[in-house]
Amino acid sequence: MCSNAKSTDESPKKFGFYRDIMDWIASVAPGGEERIVPFDFGGAAEFKIPKTLETEIHRYLMPYTLHPQGGYVAYISNGRVWGTSGAILTSDGKLIFELSPEYDGRQNRMMTLEEHPALHRRKAQEHHRLHGTAAVLTFCGSHNYFHWLYDVLPRLGMLRMLNVPFESLIMNPNPHGSFVKETLSMFGVSESTVIRTRDDWEFKADRLVVPSLMMNSHYPPWTTAILRTFMLPKRDTTIHSPVRIFISRSKASARRIANEDKVIRHLETYGFIPVCLEDWTVAQQVQLFASAQAIVSPHGAGLANLAFCSKGTLVIEIFHIRHIVPTYWMISNHNKLDYSMIYGQEDGTRQDRFSGLEDFSVDLARLEQTLCLAGVTHPK
Repeated sequence: MCSNAKSTDESPKKFGFYRDIMDWIASVAPGGEERIVPFDFGGAAEFKIPKTLETEIHRYLMPYTLHPQGGYVAYISNGRVWGTSGAILTSDGKLIFELSPEYDGRQNRMMTLEEHPALHRRKAQEHHRLHGTAAVLTFCGSHNYFHWLYDVLPRLGMLRMLNVPFESLIMNPNPHGSFVKETLSMFGVSESTVIRTRDDWEFKADRLVVPSLMMNSHYPPWTTAILRTFMLPKRDTTIHSPVRIFISRSKASARRIANEDKVIRHLETYGFIPVCLEDWTVAQQVQLFASAQAIVSPHGAGLANLAFCSKGTLVIEIFHIRHIVPTYWMISNHNKLDYSMIYGQEDGTRQDRFSGLEDFSVDLARLEQTLCLAGVTHPK
């Protein structure tokens, strides 16, 4: 049940914060409902250096061993959720920063605590009371397919593994509702339980349950394992899945390959089939990656589906030379895939523009050499 009423403006002078969950738990009185339940993400994971022709490998792709920080589920009595991003507030309106990341889209970086809009909120909010337990899976980047798969769904998996009951599920609005609805169904959640955050709304629940963020534990291999547990059994095995695929970004709005037609023609001689993942359901994408033996792709959210590949699958990721993000190298290490990388070439765009949005080209000779290095041979 949900009731609502208009509130009056609140002064930012009244607002405080807790930097992290331990700061908050140390402040609560013993004997109440407030608590944190630990969650074990497993042991250490090793990340190996990629195969590459590049003489300078970005520091993000250098080998290391990860000892995941432990996770938790926080129980917050009369907790509140504010704004579109879904900032987590205590019963008296204090921000829990660790659970409330915010992204600055103009500067393309995460906000600092001092910049957090929840500390500067002035506008009167429409308050909604939620009776019972509300689980909160908000994340500022949840509209993106990778962040949905790796920053939202594993947290739902934590609740499933701990058998945490809830009456409602608070999530961000999402313009890409098709993959949201489909994946929630794979995790056994009905859309009817979902409540969406809004800019001018604040929710207050009898009890909030909030799983810790995956990014704070550096995306341990457990995140990939839990996606496989819930999503692999729901893949669409009725479709024909080519064993060698090239992931096209021709329908994307940014970070496209300027000479993609030439790249595709070159790869077709090796038996690669170009696919636009926008044309596939999630269940079909899971099957596509689970069946693939070799994948070539520019860096992009669709590579989150590497979570469903079999051990030893060949992967070649193509980066913009000034935009190196280790996300899919990380997943490849989780699944013990055979990972290689290559840098794309500048397209002449001004370098003061955010490189993560720039198109780039691929040197076909270097692509050929990388295919050889990765062990991709012409089909017989």
